[in-house]
Amino acid sequence: MARLDGASQDRLAGALLVLAFASFAIGATLPLVGGNGNAEIFTLPVREHLEAVADNSAAWRWANVLMGAAVVLLIFGMTIVTTMLERVEERLLSRIALTGLLLAALLWLVFTAFRSTVTVSAAQETVLTGAVPTYYQPLARWGSGLFQIYIVLGCLGLAALGGSLVLAGLVSAWAGWATAAISAATLVHFLSAGDTLPAFHYLPSLLIGILLLIRRGPPAAMGRKA
Repeated sequence: MARLDGASQDRLAGALLVLAFASFAIGATLPLVGGNGNAEIFTLPVREHLEAVADNSAAWRWANVLMGAAVVLLIFGMTIVTTMLERVEERLLSRIALTGLLLAALLWLVFTAFRSTVTVSAAQETVLTGAVPTYYQPLARWGSGLFQIYIVLGCLGLAALGGSLVLAGLVSAWAGWATAAISAATLVHFLSAGDTLPAFHYLPSLLIGILLLIRRGPPAAMGRKA
């Protein structure tokens, strides 16, 4: 397969990161809107949550498919970004970032698969029997644990990416600082509140993706080395 030139890598990485944001945003919105939508579906108590899922199971499944696809697009995009960062001699933080994001992505994929299968089955059983299945709550706590680790790993990975971007000059330095700041703020919010929105992981990807799509010329670090 032919190796992509710098401009092509910019466009491909940028497009993947923007698509990751779009896929997540659409997926996260699906269960909230429409005739059977519920704006509080992600935060309801267990029984009410399962009843809301049962009322809108198709949208719930598609939501989790799209949010799972989002993290796959994110990883493909960040892998290309890491390659670009390594090309301008920023290897340490970029590799730490990609490793953290890969581990977070694996946990998120398991979590979304759980929600689109086990949660839907439990929701249907709750409606049929009038009671939450006994097996569901322990599994839900396990899923919550996966989510919590995902948030921490994702924030740490993105913070490392922000530092890498500042050092490498792949995009404007302010974007690297913004990525690190958003990640740190998300982590602080999670540690203080016990919960946060996974959407915060996709704000830096949208920012970086747009900047890569509009970027012209080589990174500043590469220009200095020439």
